[in-house]
Amino acid sequence: MKEFTTTIKVRSYECDIYGHVNNAVYLQYCEAARVEFLETMGYDLQKLKELNILLPIVRIEIDYKRPLFMNELIEVTVKWTGRRKSSAYFEQQIRKLPDGELAAKAKVTWVCTDLKGKPQPIPHLLLDAVKNHFGPVPEQFD
Repeated sequence: MKEFTTTIKVRSYECDIYGHVNNAVYLQYCEAARVEFLETMGYDLQKLKELNILLPIVRIEIDYKRPLFMNELIEVTVKWTGRRKSSAYFEQQIRKLPDGELAAKAKVTWVCTDLKGKPQPIPHLLLDAVKNHFGPVPEQFD
């Protein structure tokens, strides 16, 4: 499956007293990339709600490798790596540009729910959109 990639510029207010990006902001970068990933396929939050779909994150595991600093350009990737009936698994990377040095990597799990938070199968229309834009989504079974 192909990765989705977006570019973000580090803003001054994202930096902490040490002068580098606060660790919580890395999660925001990952979230921004996942939102753009969905929007690329025509699924913004409003469209998902119209389809009775929410995609809450239930787990994130992140490894910080290198600090990021104000005004740096970064590349954030999203790769859908597996799925079960109602959950999906992603790997994300944050890399410094232009050299591509790895700043952080994350493993993310979301669950497909209805608007009341009840888990439901990932709709075929979403799986088909992913397949059409990025290639087949691998399944994962425990």
